[in-house]
Amino acid sequence: MREVNQLFNPQIVNHKDVIDKLVIESSPRRTFLTMILISSVLATLGLLNDSSSIVIGAMLVSPLLWSVLGISMGMIVGDFRMVKLASVSILFSVFVAVITAIAITFFYIPLGASTEILRQTNFGFMIPVAIAAGAAAAFAMSYETIKEAVTGVAISVALLPPLVTIGIGLGGTDWSLMRDATELFFINLFGIILTAFVIFWLLGFRRHHHELRSAVDKEEKVLKGNKK
Repeated sequence: MREVNQLFNPQIVNHKDVIDKLVIESSPRRTFLTMILISSVLATLGLLNDSSSIVIGAMLVSPLLWSVLGISMGMIVGDFRMVKLASVSILFSVFVAVITAIAITFFYIPLGASTEILRQTNFGFMIPVAIAAGAAAAFAMSYETIKEAVTGVAISVALLPPLVTIGIGLGGTDWSLMRDATELFFINLFGIILTAFVIFWLLGFRRHHHELRSAVDKEEKVLKGNKK
């Protein structure tokens, strides 16, 4: 008898737990926005001071990856509210990261050499990197046995550094830097969304409409309660 391919075996994935966690982590809660602000400050200072260790630390702190995966999950299940929830988180993240970087750059004169790395980035090379990162993120999110890999994936996914680099470009009136950073951000964003969509499809999440709908209902109530 042929062995079941465990890599894409929906039977070993706890779909409800994955969905519940993803909805909470990708939601624009106050904790989410606070972590985006902190990680944006760290990433901006790391880039301005040419400190790769600080930038890596900022990528670990940033929860932005969860929202990107949330869009993929919403698309695979066909739940517009989930897509909207995660998209709002990403839009808030973009705003907070860019404004934070502009403010810091405006009062910070020296620009680190790390900004030159972005200028020399091979954008064609970044496409397969984004695809691989998206696959790794979806697998790490879905399989309990490799959930620790999320930490490594957070480092490999270049989402936050390009965002704050856009702000650095605006704050330093470097339009070329801003344009390159914007292009890099969207390459990574869409690469991760599309790849995670495929992985979630293969892992059988498309059949779990009820679980996602229920989780989003609960999260919307939490968000409404926080506004009161």
